[in-house]
Amino acid sequence: MVPATIPHFLPNKPGMMKSKHPHVISLATLALALPAAADVIYSNLQEISIPNTYAGVYLDVNGSNGWNTDMFNPIAGWDINPFSGGSVVANSPAFQPVRGGTTSMSPILNLATGSSVGSSSVFSTFTWDNDGNPATPAVPGYGGSQTHLGTGIGQFTAGQEGYIGFQLNGTNYGWMRVVLGGATPVIKDWAYDTSGAFIATGNILQDGSTVTLDSAFGSFNLGSAITGSNSVVKTGANSVVITGTNSYGGTTAVSNGSLLVNGSLTGSGAVTVAAGAVLGGSGSIAGGVTIEGGILSPGASIESLATGALVFNGGTFYYEMDSSAAASVAADFQNVFGNLALSGTVALDLTDLAATPAAFTPDTSLSLIKYAGTWNGGFFTYAGNELGNNEVFTAGPNTWRINYGATVGGLNFASEYGEPGGRFINLTAVNLTAVPEPGSWIALGCLIGSGAFLRRRHR
Repeated sequence: MVPATIPHFLPNKPGMMKSKHPHVISLATLALALPAAADVIYSNLQEISIPNTYAGVYLDVNGSNGWNTDMFNPIAGWDINPFSGGSVVANSPAFQPVRGGTTSMSPILNLATGSSVGSSSVFSTFTWDNDGNPATPAVPGYGGSQTHLGTGIGQFTAGQEGYIGFQLNGTNYGWMRVVLGGATPVIKDWAYDTSGAFIATGNILQDGSTVTLDSAFGSFNLGSAITGSNSVVKTGANSVVITGTNSYGGTTAVSNGSLLVNGSLTGSGAVTVAAGAVLGGSGSIAGGVTIEGGILSPGASIESLATGALVFNGGTFYYEMDSSAAASVAADFQNVFGNLALSGTVALDLTDLAATPAAFTPDTSLSLIKYAGTWNGGFFTYAGNELGNNEVFTAGPNTWRINYGATVGGLNFASEYGEPGGRFINLTAVNLTAVPEPGSWIALGCLIGSGAFLRRRHR
Protein backbone atom coordinates (compact mmCIF):
# COMPACT_ATOMS: atom_id res chain seq x y z
CA MET A 1 0.00 0.00 0.00
CA VAL A 2 2.80 2.39 0.79
CA PRO A 3 5.41 2.52 -1.99
CA ALA A 4 9.01 3.30 -1.24
CA THR A 5 9.94 6.94 -1.66
CA ILE A 6 12.64 7.85 -4.18
CA PRO A 7 15.12 10.63 -3.30
CA HIS A 8 16.16 12.91 -6.10
CA PHE A 9 17.96 16.17 -6.85
CA LEU A 10 17.71 18.91 -9.39
CA PRO A 11 20.35 18.63 -12.11
CA ASN A 12 23.62 20.51 -12.45
CA LYS A 13 24.29 21.47 -8.85
CA PRO A 14 26.37 20.07 -6.00
CA GLY A 15 24.82 16.86 -4.76
CA MET A 16 22.78 16.72 -7.95
CA MET A 17 25.12 15.45 -10.62
CA LYS A 18 28.81 14.81 -11.09
CA SER A 19 30.76 17.84 -12.18
CA LYS A 20 32.52 17.91 -15.52
CA HIS A 21 35.55 19.64 -14.05
CA PRO A 22 38.49 17.39 -13.06
CA HIS A 23 39.17 19.32 -9.86
CA VAL A 24 35.58 19.45 -8.58
CA ILE A 25 34.98 18.11 -5.10
CA SER A 26 33.36 14.68 -5.50
CA LEU A 27 29.68 14.64 -4.64
CA ALA A 28 28.83 11.66 -6.78
CA THR A 29 27.55 9.71 -3.82
CA LEU A 30 24.45 11.91 -3.91
CA ALA A 31 24.14 11.99 -7.68
CA LEU A 32 20.60 11.07 -8.63
CA ALA A 33 18.65 12.82 -11.39
CA LEU A 34 14.97 11.92 -11.44
CA PRO A 35 11.69 13.75 -12.26
CA ALA A 36 10.93 17.20 -10.90
CA ALA A 37 10.16 17.43 -7.21
CA ALA A 38 6.67 17.77 -5.80
CA ASP A 39 4.84 21.03 -5.05
CA VAL A 40 3.82 20.79 -1.41
CA ILE A 41 1.34 23.11 0.29
CA TYR A 42 1.81 23.30 4.05
CA SER A 43 -0.77 24.66 6.48
CA ASN A 44 1.68 25.98 9.10
CA LEU A 45 0.95 24.88 12.67
CA GLN A 46 -2.82 24.96 13.37
CA GLU A 47 -3.53 23.20 16.69
CA ILE A 48 -7.26 22.98 15.89
CA SER A 49 -9.39 21.33 18.55
CA ILE A 50 -11.86 18.84 17.04
CA PRO A 51 -15.32 19.46 18.54
CA ASN A 52 -17.34 16.55 19.89
CA THR A 53 -20.46 17.57 17.99
CA TYR A 54 -21.72 15.72 14.94
CA ALA A 55 -21.20 18.86 12.82
CA GLY A 56 -17.50 18.15 12.66
CA VAL A 57 -14.83 20.49 11.37
CA TYR A 58 -14.35 21.95 7.91
CA LEU A 59 -10.80 22.77 6.87
CA ASP A 60 -9.65 25.43 4.42
CA VAL A 61 -6.85 23.37 2.90
CA ASN A 62 -6.07 25.84 0.10
CA GLY A 63 -5.72 29.02 2.11
CA SER A 64 -5.17 27.43 5.54
CA ASN A 65 -7.28 30.20 7.04
CA GLY A 66 -8.99 28.16 9.72
CA TRP A 67 -12.08 26.01 10.13
CA ASN A 68 -15.85 26.05 10.17
CA THR A 69 -17.64 23.76 12.61
CA ASP A 70 -21.11 23.87 11.06
CA MET A 71 -21.30 21.31 8.25
CA PHE A 72 -24.92 22.28 7.53
CA ASN A 73 -23.93 25.88 6.71
CA PRO A 74 -20.75 25.65 4.64
CA ILE A 75 -18.63 28.75 4.17
CA ALA A 76 -17.05 29.48 0.80
CA GLY A 77 -13.39 28.56 0.84
CA TRP A 78 -13.68 25.82 3.47
CA ASP A 79 -12.91 22.70 1.49
CA ILE A 80 -13.19 19.41 3.36
CA ASN A 81 -14.79 17.88 6.42
CA PRO A 82 -12.63 14.92 7.48
CA PHE A 83 -14.10 14.74 11.01
CA SER A 84 -17.73 14.22 11.90
CA GLY A 85 -17.14 15.10 15.53
CA GLY A 86 -14.62 14.16 18.18
CA SER A 87 -12.12 11.68 16.77
CA VAL A 88 -14.39 9.95 14.25
CA VAL A 89 -12.78 10.25 10.81
CA ALA A 90 -15.04 10.14 7.77
CA ASN A 91 -14.85 9.83 4.01
CA SER A 92 -16.32 12.49 1.76
CA PRO A 93 -16.15 12.89 -2.03
CA ALA A 94 -13.29 15.36 -1.55
CA PHE A 95 -11.48 13.60 1.31
CA GLN A 96 -10.49 9.93 1.07
CA PRO A 97 -8.31 8.74 3.96
CA VAL A 98 -5.86 5.87 3.59
CA ARG A 99 -7.58 2.73 4.81
CA GLY A 100 -6.85 -0.90 5.45
CA GLY A 101 -9.49 -1.88 2.90
CA THR A 102 -11.90 -0.49 0.32
CA THR A 103 -15.24 -0.63 2.14
CA SER A 104 -16.97 2.30 3.81
CA MET A 105 -16.05 1.08 7.29
CA SER A 106 -12.53 -0.23 6.64
CA PRO A 107 -10.20 1.01 9.39
CA ILE A 108 -8.37 4.27 8.80
CA LEU A 109 -4.65 3.70 9.22
CA ASN A 110 -2.17 5.57 11.38
CA LEU A 111 0.83 5.88 9.03
CA ALA A 112 4.36 5.81 10.38
CA THR A 113 6.63 8.82 9.85
CA GLY A 114 8.16 8.61 6.39
CA SER A 115 5.35 6.57 4.86
CA SER A 116 4.48 7.53 1.31
CA VAL A 117 0.94 8.48 0.38
CA GLY A 118 0.13 8.19 -3.33
CA SER A 119 -1.69 6.30 -6.03
CA SER A 120 -0.60 2.95 -4.58
CA SER A 121 -2.25 3.67 -1.24
CA VAL A 122 -5.63 2.08 -0.44
CA PHE A 123 -8.70 4.30 -0.40
CA SER A 124 -12.41 3.46 -0.22
CA THR A 125 -13.77 2.51 -3.64
CA PHE A 126 -17.48 2.38 -2.84
CA THR A 127 -19.64 5.05 -4.46
CA TRP A 128 -22.61 7.10 -3.42
CA ASP A 129 -25.51 8.07 -5.69
CA ASN A 130 -27.55 10.74 -3.97
CA ASP A 131 -30.49 10.79 -6.41
CA GLY A 132 -30.39 7.68 -8.59
CA ASN A 133 -30.31 9.89 -11.68
CA PRO A 134 -28.02 8.51 -14.44
CA ALA A 135 -27.34 12.08 -15.53
CA THR A 136 -25.55 12.69 -12.22
CA PRO A 137 -23.33 9.64 -11.81
CA ALA A 138 -22.23 8.19 -8.54
CA VAL A 139 -19.29 9.75 -6.73
CA PRO A 140 -16.86 8.33 -4.18
CA GLY A 141 -19.09 8.02 -1.17
CA TYR A 142 -19.33 9.03 2.42
CA GLY A 143 -18.22 6.64 5.10
CA GLY A 144 -16.96 6.62 8.64
CA SER A 145 -14.97 4.43 10.94
CA GLN A 146 -15.34 3.62 14.59
CA THR A 147 -12.46 1.15 14.56
CA HIS A 148 -9.41 3.36 14.03
CA LEU A 149 -8.69 3.86 17.76
CA GLY A 150 -6.87 1.02 19.45
CA THR A 151 -3.53 -0.60 20.11
CA GLY A 152 -3.32 -2.77 17.00
CA ILE A 153 -1.06 -2.34 13.98
CA GLY A 154 -2.07 0.74 11.99
CA GLN A 155 -4.46 2.04 14.66
CA PHE A 156 -4.36 5.34 16.53
CA THR A 157 -3.47 5.25 20.20
CA ALA A 158 -5.70 7.64 22.11
CA GLY A 159 -3.87 10.82 23.08
CA GLN A 160 -0.79 10.13 20.95
CA GLU A 161 0.29 11.89 17.77
CA GLY A 162 -0.25 10.13 14.46
CA TYR A 163 -0.64 10.67 10.70
CA ILE A 164 -3.70 10.32 8.52
CA GLY A 165 -2.79 9.97 4.86
CA PHE A 166 -5.41 11.11 2.34
CA GLN A 167 -6.36 11.70 -1.26
CA LEU A 168 -7.83 15.17 -1.79
CA ASN A 169 -10.26 15.97 -4.62
CA GLY A 170 -9.19 12.82 -6.44
CA THR A 171 -5.82 14.19 -7.60
CA ASN A 172 -3.77 15.46 -4.66
CA TYR A 173 -2.18 13.35 -1.93
CA GLY A 174 -1.45 14.56 1.56
CA TRP A 175 -1.07 13.88 5.25
CA MET A 176 -2.63 15.30 8.40
CA ARG A 177 -0.93 15.20 11.80
CA VAL A 178 -3.45 14.57 14.54
CA VAL A 179 -3.92 13.59 18.16
CA LEU A 180 -7.09 11.51 18.39
CA GLY A 181 -8.99 10.43 21.48
CA GLY A 182 -7.92 11.67 24.87
CA ALA A 183 -9.35 14.79 26.41
CA THR A 184 -8.88 17.03 23.38
CA PRO A 185 -8.54 15.62 19.86
CA VAL A 186 -6.38 18.03 17.82
CA ILE A 187 -5.47 18.62 14.18
CA LYS A 188 -1.90 19.88 14.46
CA ASP A 189 -1.12 20.60 10.78
CA TRP A 190 -1.35 19.14 7.28
CA ALA A 191 0.39 19.14 3.93
CA TYR A 192 -0.59 18.00 0.44
CA ASP A 193 1.02 17.78 -2.97
CA THR A 194 -0.61 19.62 -5.87
CA SER A 195 1.35 17.74 -8.54
CA GLY A 196 -0.27 14.38 -7.90
CA ALA A 197 3.05 12.85 -6.84
CA PHE A 198 3.50 10.92 -3.61
CA ILE A 199 4.01 12.81 -0.39
CA ALA A 200 5.88 11.50 2.64
CA THR A 201 4.32 11.84 6.08
CA GLY A 202 6.39 14.02 8.36
CA ASN A 203 8.56 15.65 5.71
CA ILE A 204 7.48 18.96 7.25
CA LEU A 205 7.28 19.03 11.01
CA GLN A 206 6.50 22.09 13.10
CA ASP A 207 6.84 21.87 16.85
CA GLY A 208 6.48 25.18 18.60
CA SER A 209 8.62 27.76 16.80
CA THR A 210 10.83 25.33 14.84
CA VAL A 211 9.90 24.07 11.38
CA THR A 212 11.91 21.07 10.15
CA LEU A 213 12.03 20.47 6.40
CA ASP A 214 13.09 16.83 6.18
CA SER A 215 13.96 15.47 2.74
CA ALA A 216 15.16 12.10 4.03
CA PHE A 217 12.16 10.47 2.33
CA GLY A 218 12.50 12.30 -1.00
CA SER A 219 12.93 15.77 -2.48
CA PHE A 220 10.03 18.22 -2.59
CA ASN A 221 9.12 21.79 -3.52
CA LEU A 222 7.51 23.87 -0.79
CA GLY A 223 4.99 25.99 -2.65
CA SER A 224 3.38 27.69 0.35
CA ALA A 225 4.99 30.17 2.73
CA ILE A 226 6.36 29.68 6.24
CA THR A 227 5.32 32.61 8.43
CA GLY A 228 5.49 33.83 12.01
CA SER A 229 8.45 33.94 14.37
CA ASN A 230 9.57 30.43 13.41
CA SER A 231 13.04 29.16 12.70
CA VAL A 232 13.69 26.60 9.95
CA VAL A 233 15.97 23.56 9.98
CA LYS A 234 16.69 21.70 6.73
CA THR A 235 17.57 18.02 7.26
CA GLY A 236 17.70 14.93 5.05
CA ALA A 237 20.12 14.11 2.25
CA ASN A 238 17.80 15.16 -0.60
CA SER A 239 16.72 18.63 -1.73
CA VAL A 240 14.00 21.07 -0.72
CA VAL A 241 13.07 23.94 -3.04
CA ILE A 242 11.36 26.99 -1.50
CA THR A 243 9.26 28.89 -4.03
CA GLY A 244 7.00 31.14 -1.93
CA THR A 245 7.46 34.43 -0.09
CA ASN A 246 8.52 33.31 3.39
CA SER A 247 8.30 35.94 6.11
CA TYR A 248 9.33 33.91 9.16
CA GLY A 249 11.63 35.89 11.41
CA GLY A 250 13.87 33.20 12.88
CA THR A 251 17.08 31.59 11.72
CA THR A 252 17.60 29.02 8.97
CA ALA A 253 20.01 26.11 9.45
CA VAL A 254 20.88 23.94 6.43
CA SER A 255 22.31 20.90 8.18
CA ASN A 256 22.10 18.31 5.41
CA GLY A 257 21.20 17.97 1.74
CA SER A 258 20.29 20.97 -0.41
CA LEU A 259 18.08 23.99 0.23
CA LEU A 260 17.27 25.96 -2.92
CA VAL A 261 15.63 29.34 -2.34
CA ASN A 262 13.80 30.11 -5.58
CA GLY A 263 11.35 32.33 -3.74
CA SER A 264 12.35 34.66 -0.94
CA LEU A 265 13.24 34.69 2.75
CA THR A 266 12.16 38.19 3.74
CA GLY A 267 12.97 37.92 7.45
CA SER A 268 16.29 39.16 8.80
CA GLY A 269 17.24 35.87 10.47
CA ALA A 270 20.69 34.46 9.78
CA VAL A 271 21.23 31.45 7.48
CA THR A 272 23.98 28.91 8.21
CA VAL A 273 25.16 26.07 5.97
CA ALA A 274 26.90 23.14 7.64
CA ALA A 275 29.74 21.09 6.18
CA GLY A 276 28.50 18.95 3.29
CA ALA A 277 25.21 20.83 2.95
CA VAL A 278 24.28 23.07 0.00
CA LEU A 279 22.54 26.46 -0.24
CA GLY A 280 21.45 27.59 -3.70
CA GLY A 281 18.51 28.92 -5.67
CA SER A 282 17.56 31.87 -7.84
CA GLY A 283 15.69 33.95 -5.24
CA SER A 284 16.63 36.30 -2.41
CA ILE A 285 17.61 36.01 1.24
CA ALA A 286 17.33 39.17 3.34
CA GLY A 287 19.46 37.93 6.24
CA GLY A 288 23.16 37.23 6.39
CA VAL A 289 24.54 33.88 5.21
CA THR A 290 27.41 32.00 6.85
CA ILE A 291 28.97 29.02 5.11
CA GLU A 292 30.37 26.83 7.89
CA GLY A 293 32.30 24.43 5.67
CA GLY A 294 29.30 23.90 3.37
CA ILE A 295 28.65 24.82 -0.24
CA LEU A 296 27.18 28.00 -1.73
CA SER A 297 25.91 27.35 -5.24
CA PRO A 298 23.84 30.14 -6.85
CA GLY A 299 20.84 28.91 -8.84
CA ALA A 300 19.84 25.39 -9.84
CA SER A 301 21.71 25.84 -13.11
CA ILE A 302 23.17 29.14 -14.38
CA GLU A 303 21.25 31.66 -12.25
CA SER A 304 21.79 34.36 -9.64
CA LEU A 305 21.16 34.44 -5.89
CA ALA A 306 20.91 37.51 -3.64
CA THR A 307 21.78 37.48 0.06
CA GLY A 308 22.63 39.76 2.92
CA ALA A 309 26.20 39.77 4.26
CA LEU A 310 28.14 36.65 3.23
CA VAL A 311 30.77 34.89 5.36
CA PHE A 312 32.73 31.82 4.31
CA ASN A 313 34.33 29.95 7.20
CA GLY A 314 35.91 27.43 4.88
CA GLY A 315 33.68 25.62 2.43
CA THR A 316 33.15 25.87 -1.31
CA PHE A 317 31.83 28.42 -3.78
CA TYR A 318 30.43 26.31 -6.61
CA TYR A 319 30.32 28.37 -9.79
CA GLU A 320 28.86 27.27 -13.13
CA MET A 321 29.52 28.77 -16.54
CA ASP A 322 28.69 27.83 -20.11
CA SER A 323 31.25 28.57 -22.78
CA SER A 324 28.65 27.81 -25.48
CA ALA A 325 26.03 30.32 -24.20
CA ALA A 326 25.53 34.01 -24.84
CA ALA A 327 27.91 36.14 -22.78
CA SER A 328 25.09 37.90 -20.93
CA VAL A 329 23.98 34.68 -19.25
CA ALA A 330 27.19 32.68 -19.40
CA ALA A 331 27.79 32.18 -15.69
CA ASP A 332 26.32 32.23 -12.17
CA PHE A 333 26.21 35.39 -10.09
CA GLN A 334 26.12 36.00 -6.34
CA ASN A 335 24.81 39.40 -5.20
CA VAL A 336 25.80 40.27 -1.63
CA PHE A 337 23.96 43.20 -0.03
CA GLY A 338 26.47 43.60 2.77
CA ASN A 339 30.03 42.68 3.72
CA LEU A 340 31.96 39.75 2.27
CA ALA A 341 34.42 37.63 4.26
CA LEU A 342 36.52 34.74 2.95
CA SER A 343 38.08 33.02 5.95
CA GLY A 344 39.96 29.77 6.14
CA THR A 345 40.29 27.61 3.03
CA VAL A 346 37.48 28.56 0.64
CA ALA A 347 37.57 26.44 -2.51
CA LEU A 348 36.51 27.94 -5.83
CA ASP A 349 34.89 25.22 -7.91
CA LEU A 350 34.48 26.09 -11.61
CA THR A 351 32.31 23.94 -13.87
CA ASP A 352 31.62 24.47 -17.57
CA LEU A 353 28.19 23.11 -18.55
CA ALA A 354 28.92 23.20 -22.28
CA ALA A 355 28.80 19.80 -23.98
CA THR A 356 32.29 20.53 -25.25
CA PRO A 357 33.97 23.08 -22.96
CA ALA A 358 35.93 25.71 -24.87
CA ALA A 359 38.05 28.75 -24.09
CA PHE A 360 36.21 32.02 -23.60
CA THR A 361 37.15 34.90 -25.87
CA PRO A 362 40.13 36.82 -24.42
CA ASP A 363 39.09 39.75 -22.18
CA THR A 364 35.69 38.16 -21.46
CA SER A 365 34.91 39.15 -17.87
CA LEU A 366 32.52 37.23 -15.60
CA SER A 367 31.46 38.40 -12.15
CA LEU A 368 31.46 35.78 -9.42
CA ILE A 369 30.27 38.06 -6.62
CA LYS A 370 29.25 41.66 -6.09
CA TYR A 371 29.52 42.90 -2.51
CA ALA A 372 27.97 46.18 -1.40
CA GLY A 373 30.04 46.49 1.80
CA THR A 374 33.61 45.62 2.65
CA TRP A 375 35.81 42.63 1.80
CA ASN A 376 38.00 41.16 4.54
CA GLY A 377 40.97 40.50 2.24
CA GLY A 378 40.63 36.72 2.19
CA PHE A 379 41.20 34.69 -0.98
CA PHE A 380 39.76 31.67 -2.76
CA THR A 381 41.80 28.57 -3.47
CA TYR A 382 41.68 26.60 -6.70
CA ALA A 383 42.92 23.01 -6.96
CA GLY A 384 44.61 23.54 -3.59
CA ASN A 385 46.44 26.74 -4.58
CA GLU A 386 45.61 30.13 -3.10
CA LEU A 387 44.45 32.71 -5.64
CA GLY A 388 45.77 36.13 -4.65
CA ASN A 389 44.48 39.34 -6.12
CA ASN A 390 45.21 39.52 -9.88
CA GLU A 391 46.50 35.93 -9.79
CA VAL A 392 46.52 34.12 -13.15
CA PHE A 393 45.53 30.45 -13.16
CA THR A 394 44.38 27.78 -15.59
CA ALA A 395 41.08 25.91 -15.33
CA GLY A 396 40.31 23.51 -18.15
CA PRO A 397 40.73 25.25 -21.53
CA ASN A 398 40.73 28.72 -19.92
CA THR A 399 43.37 30.92 -18.37
CA TRP A 400 41.81 33.41 -15.94
CA ARG A 401 42.88 36.45 -13.94
CA ILE A 402 40.95 36.96 -10.70
CA ASN A 403 40.31 40.43 -9.27
CA TYR A 404 38.71 40.87 -5.84
CA GLY A 405 38.01 44.60 -5.98
CA ALA A 406 36.88 45.40 -9.51
CA THR A 407 34.75 48.53 -9.87
CA VAL A 408 33.01 47.30 -13.04
CA GLY A 409 31.08 44.06 -13.29
CA GLY A 410 31.37 41.38 -15.94
CA LEU A 411 29.02 40.41 -18.74
CA ASN A 412 26.85 37.92 -16.83
CA PHE A 413 23.63 39.14 -15.18
CA ALA A 414 24.61 42.78 -15.70
CA SER A 415 20.96 43.82 -15.30
CA GLU A 416 21.12 42.72 -11.64
CA TYR A 417 24.17 44.74 -10.63
CA GLY A 418 21.93 47.48 -9.25
CA GLU A 419 22.97 50.96 -8.26
CA PRO A 420 26.54 52.18 -8.84
CA GLY A 421 28.90 51.36 -6.03
CA GLY A 422 30.07 48.17 -4.49
CA ARG A 423 32.88 45.93 -5.71
CA PHE A 424 33.09 42.81 -7.82
CA ILE A 425 35.10 39.63 -7.78
CA ASN A 426 35.70 39.09 -11.48
CA LEU A 427 37.27 36.41 -13.63
CA THR A 428 38.78 37.75 -16.86
CA ALA A 429 39.91 35.46 -19.66
CA VAL A 430 43.50 36.28 -20.63
CA ASN A 431 45.44 35.41 -23.79
CA LEU A 432 48.91 34.43 -22.68
CA THR A 433 51.72 33.69 -25.12
CA ALA A 434 52.28 29.96 -25.02
CA VAL A 435 55.38 29.03 -23.05
CA PRO A 436 56.97 25.66 -23.92
CA GLU A 437 57.27 23.04 -21.22
CA PRO A 438 60.85 22.38 -19.90
CA GLY A 439 61.09 19.25 -22.02
CA SER A 440 60.15 21.32 -25.05
CA TRP A 441 62.97 23.78 -24.29
CA ILE A 442 65.49 20.88 -24.31
CA ALA A 443 64.10 19.52 -27.58
CA LEU A 444 64.14 22.99 -29.10
CA GLY A 445 67.75 23.51 -27.98
CA CYS A 446 68.79 20.18 -29.53
CA LEU A 447 67.03 21.09 -32.75
CA ILE A 448 68.75 24.46 -32.93
CA GLY A 449 72.08 22.84 -32.12
CA SER A 450 71.56 20.23 -34.83
CA GLY A 451 70.72 22.92 -37.33
CA ALA A 452 73.89 24.82 -36.50
CA PHE A 453 75.96 21.65 -36.83
CA LEU A 454 74.45 20.90 -40.22
CA ARG A 455 75.07 24.42 -41.40
CA ARG A 456 78.71 24.16 -40.37
CA ARG A 457 79.11 20.87 -42.26
CA HIS A 458 77.64 22.35 -45.42
CA ARG A 459 80.13 25.17 -45.47
